[in-house]
Amino acid sequence: MWTYRIDQDDFIAAEGPPGTDENVRLALETLVIPFGTSADLAETYLREWRTKEREAAGQVYTLGTPSASVTRIDPERVEIVDLYGQFRTCVARVEEFECAIACLARFLRARPF
Repeated sequence: MWTYRIDQDDFIAAEGPPGTDENVRLALETLVIPFGTSADLAETYLREWRTKEREAAGQVYTLGTPSASVTRIDPERVEIVDLYGQFRTCVARVEEFECAIACLARFLRARPF
């Protein structure tokens, strides 16, 4: 389960499940920077991701934010690519990626911003 907090600079700080690679954690933090504290943006991103999955019918597809992009490279994995040198390109499990975004949306929805 992914957990989140707001850091001293008012950015989203992510904490992955035990054993999460630090670069993957940083990649997800970087990807979601443009969401700010908007649960709606996180939910919209996840909804768009799942729509692309249905439409792609097993083909490779990409969905990005202004800070990073995520490509479904096969049925089990995504590749997260940095657009500005904040992390190294990395691979994560699809379910881990989707869980991270869903957990972020729940966290943001529960916060009184």
